[in-house]
Amino acid sequence: MIKTSPLSGIYRNHPVKLTEVSGWNIAENFGNAERELTHLNQDSVLVDWSHIGKISLSGGDASKAAEKLVSGASKIEPLQSSSNKDKVALRLTGNDYLILCQSGMEADLLGKIDHNITTVIDSTGSQGCLVLGGPRRDEVLQRSTAMDLRRDRVVAGSVIQSSIHTVGMTLYRTKNFDIIIHPRNLSESLYDALMDVGIGVGLVPGGISTVPVSFEEGK
Repeated sequence: MIKTSPLSGIYRNHPVKLTEVSGWNIAENFGNAERELTHLNQDSVLVDWSHIGKISLSGGDASKAAEKLVSGASKIEPLQSSSNKDKVALRLTGNDYLILCQSGMEADLLGKIDHNITTVIDSTGSQGCLVLGGPRRDEVLQRSTAMDLRRDRVVAGSVIQSSIHTVGMTLYRTKNFDIIIHPRNLSESLYDALMDVGIGVGLVPGGISTVPVSFEEGK
């Protein structure tokens, strides 16, 4: 069975070109890849990464389990991350992690975890993921949350747990992107709210051909 993005209703309002990734129908572009790339370079884009893998580790020896999946995960402090191109470990508390990975890797990662040492939840289908990119993405966030997310204060590799437009979320920051994990059932309302405040700073929807999935802190 093909899995659909929580933004599938939004897709119907655009000339979206879909692509299949590990059984997911996801937006490759929103009808004009050249326009999306221009806004990525000059303004801002909002991209749907809802198909990425999302695995929660909680309690017990979560740090040992996380280390099995991402090298260095056991050594990072809370609200920090350890990443490579294909996956990232976000340490939410001293004993809670969220692992993000390329779509299709979930089964392999789950097979590496000793389920007797920590509580493991595959939340891939229950959580959405939106990505903000472009040089004016900070202006979108300034209009969306009361938190001070200036880049001299929240550097690449940081993890934030807060809310955007009243939607509870986990934000992972890389050099060029802000990756926002949130409840799937609130994806459309969060998308609409971000687009509404972002119109004035050139925000447009984009697909994974414009912003391919990568979790490296320096990307």
